Amino acid sequence: IAMAIATFERTVYSDRTRFDQAVAQIAPLSAAETRGQGVFNQSRCNVCHAGTLFSDNAFHNIGVRPQLEDTGRFQVTGNANNIGEFRTPSLRNVGLRAPYMHNGRLASLEDVVDFYNRGGDFDAPNINRNLIRPLGLSAPQRSDLVAFLRTLTDARVTSGSGPFDRPMLYSESSRVPQVFGNGTTGTGGSV
Repeated sequence: IAMAIATFERTVYSDRTRFDQAVAQIAPLSAAETRGQGVFNQSRCNVCHAGTLFSDNAFHNIGVRPQLEDTGRFQVTGNANNIGEFRTPSLRNVGLRAPYMHNGRLASLEDVVDFYNRGGDFDAPNINRNLIRPLGLSAPQRSDLVAFLRTLTDARVTSGSGPFDRPMLYSESSRVPQVFGNGTTGTGGSV
């Protein structure tokens, strides 16, 4: 059952975001969203949050917690170079996934942008300081970046419409099981 569900889930792809519509030249982004996309690219967010999934699927330490308090990937590999590293999440539908970071430490997209703007909160030898560094973004730039990130959410996912609708469980339905036939007495005298 788990393999069947996983196979189905791999076929469901969120590709009708406002960003996707802009790329397909169906509907342009607003001025703030376009500026935010520029901030996203200029700040090099697009290095780790790359491709159609907005993720490189690699592991990085970005300074969310002290390195030895939350060892991350090291728990799997045993490699000291992986201490504090976690997989880069996709940014698709990021507006629906609060709280943010692997430990839920950041409550809003604004908090996430502020976190990256200050260059993370903790230092470690395996943090790539070419990518995780103070960005020096102004308040309008941070606001524009959040506006851009919100364009990555598919309205079908937000509304729960097909193919992202939730199936109804039998126990939630109005169907009532019909008992028919004669039962057989089992152990303990139960039929």
